[in-house]
Amino acid sequence: MSFQTIIDNAESISINKKKKVSTTQARDGTIRVTSTGSQVWEFRVRLPDGLRWSNYRNLIEKVETLDRVTEGSFQINKSGHEWMTKYQGGFSNTANIVVSFSSGNTLTISSGGGGTSGAFKFKAGDFIQLGAGGKVYSVAADVSVGSSTITTHRPIRESAGSYTLLVGPAVTWQVYCVEFPNYQFIAQDVIGWSGDFVFSEAI
Repeated sequence: MSFQTIIDNAESISINKKKKVSTTQARDGTIRVTSTGSQVWEFRVRLPDGLRWSNYRNLIEKVETLDRVTEGSFQINKSGHEWMTKYQGGFSNTANIVVSFSSGNTLTISSGGGGTSGAFKFKAGDFIQLGAGGKVYSVAADVSVGSSTITTHRPIRESAGSYTLLVGPAVTWQVYCVEFPNYQFIAQDVIGWSGDFVFSEAI
């Protein structure tokens, strides 16, 4: 069982990419919020109870070898899951889109993509990755056919330069499993889980 196997067989997947913040409350009730500067992907994944121990025994051993200290990866692209990461824009060929980056949370489309159909090159919520080893970002605002600027949900972590985009189901998250539930025997040759797997983006 690799991290990919956990995602592929998930009963539920919860995704959190909101900013980490700290809050204080003054005596008059005023709330002050401060960003801690960290904004990483976090996935809470539940495997179904009732899996056969005889089928999953060797797979569990493989994922336990990774444990909570070894970086792994996964995609959300299994048949039946692809609707979660489906590309929403109108480019006819997303395999050769090149973007340039200088600073902040905006990218400039410099080439590729083929022709476009519809009114948008990207739509808010699309997933993109800067090259095969880059971080994954979500598109924060629709990119119309007449625009070449992509705004991402957080500042770009890569160095300034040009990158070929991976789009939609092609993106890969690099993660650590920061919470690892125990498996438990609930019947003969049947296992259940004590909780969720929690994956946090490797930075």
